[in-house]
Amino acid sequence: MKDFYRGKTVVITGASSGMGKDLAVLLASYGANLALVARRQSLLEAAQAECKDAGGDAVSFVGDVTDADGMARMRDAVLERWGFADVVIANAGVGGLNPGDNFSLDVHRKVVEINCIGLANTLIPFVASMIKRRAGHLVGISSLAAFRGLPNAGSYSSSKAAQMVFLESLRVDLRKHDIAVSCIHPGFVESPMTDHDDFFMPFKMSTRKSSELIARAIVNRKASYLYPWQMRLVSAVNRNLPRFIYDTVVPRLGGFGSDIKPKIL
Repeated sequence: MKDFYRGKTVVITGASSGMGKDLAVLLASYGANLALVARRQSLLEAAQAECKDAGGDAVSFVGDVTDADGMARMRDAVLERWGFADVVIANAGVGGLNPGDNFSLDVHRKVVEINCIGLANTLIPFVASMIKRRAGHLVGISSLAAFRGLPNAGSYSSSKAAQMVFLESLRVDLRKHDIAVSCIHPGFVESPMTDHDDFFMPFKMSTRKSSELIARAIVNRKASYLYPWQMRLVSAVNRNLPRFIYDTVVPRLGGFGSDIKPKIL
């Protein structure tokens, strides 16, 4: 796997903390060139320093994935520096609680803008150069929450489902140009997004193990990759539960309190 990434140019959004930062440091240790994108400059610069210490070349771009013009400028800077982006990973995203009986349109709008529009703003600017070269790999970090509408997660589940379907369409359209498209579906991973006790999070895995699984899925050009295996099985059961069972049983398993407030996680 290290040989695959050595000398490759990889763009990662949401790279200042959590899954994005750890994945960047791991790929830097494999010898990749990293373009790190995030909003928080001090944390981003720290992540850049860790990537360089790990052995990779790294540059940072302070920016918001909802800013289409800013993401296009980031693309231009990456292509000017390295000539090409081999892998673009749209990792930036937010979680959120938004119960149907206490729904916030503001929370919904923010989740959709970051998770859906932000993903498109990240990936699409690189498509033209990949088509020209007939090479490249676009990766979106979705979630196992994409497959059914989870309790109190109307905004989050729907945004992750939208990511999944968007990436599938891209995969179908770009296949003829030899461009790979992957949709990654993590379960619960240790990160700032999961650092709370608002609901039950079974089989939570370490950030580094998650990074290793994502890195391998990219090497294997997986169209869709679900992990960890325990949550992959749980997700398969959930997807096939009859509606009357799902509606009754699943909300009871979440460990939610009685007074759920809409919020970004």
